[in-house]
Amino acid sequence: MNLVVFLSDRCDLACDYCFLSLNQGKPTVLSETDATKALDAHLTRAGSRARVTILGGEPLLHPELALFIARRARKAGAKVTVVSNGTHATPKIAAELHRIGAELSLSIDGPADAHDLHRRLAGGGASHGKVMDAVSRLNRTDLRVNMVISEDTVGRFLSSVEWLRTQGLNKLSFHADVARPWTPGGLEALSAALAGFARYARALGPALSLWHLDSYRAAVDGPGDEEDLVLGADGRYYASDAYLCKPYGQGLAGAVGDAAHGHDEKKLRDLIRKADAGVRSVLGEDTVYTWPRETFLLAELQGRDPKAAVDGFRRADRLLGDALSALAAEAIR
Repeated sequence: MNLVVFLSDRCDLACDYCFLSLNQGKPTVLSETDATKALDAHLTRAGSRARVTILGGEPLLHPELALFIARRARKAGAKVTVVSNGTHATPKIAAELHRIGAELSLSIDGPADAHDLHRRLAGGGASHGKVMDAVSRLNRTDLRVNMVISEDTVGRFLSSVEWLRTQGLNKLSFHADVARPWTPGGLEALSAALAGFARYARALGPALSLWHLDSYRAAVDGPGDEEDLVLGADGRYYASDAYLCKPYGQGLAGAVGDAAHGHDEKKLRDLIRKADAGVRSVLGEDTVYTWPRETFLLAELQGRDPKAAVDGFRRADRLLGDALSALAAEAIR
């Protein structure tokens, strides 16, 4: 069971596939009090299955808060991941996360020509140089890199993976951009890129670490029993992080109580069930590797056709999932 914790609505990047409402109006920053109450409740509820994912905006704009949550969660035995754009990842922070057994995951899409297409600074400038300057000071063997594959970078997917390896970044995860629909030509290019990657990964063997491989061993036909619990920077729980596409205070249809006074379990589950029913109406008997509740809700909140969004999601998800599940099956033989 995963508690997804958003520390604030501030970020120094403006990635064009990020759907969060950021840098608008007065800052909202999670208080230690709300973080503690939500975290302790999660640790009690989840026990040995507890996981905690720390997000932002950019979480390392608030390093002490990120470390406070990570330390408390690790002390209770939870698995902890801090997901950062890398611009504020210092050796001190990285070393402390490593010391307590927490994971630092940086979002890097490859060399500058691929990365800067979508991950720009909040002021509009290129971010790649700033990210890699920070990375150059870190012990890269401790880092995980998260790469997003989009339709206009898929042709460089394999070369981007190899470039990351030349930088000493061998622990990789990647996801298809599902914020925007893929064209038939883009899906064909994704299929070809994944076939090439499969050959590449088999040739490298253990020299390439795909951290999320075991999660692709089989497709799923439903959302599963263990749901992510999303804590917003306002100290309130949300049925999905899709609700954070609106500024805090404007997306409260998805909020269920607050960390200070508990939360309305029935309202939360009703919202989740309603979204899952919508997803199922699109998927029918088809299966997916990643349950697209977020995709459905985000489209609904943004005034787009949620059925079309889910249909587009499953096509890219199927290609990515099939390729990785085949590698996972070989890895456990």
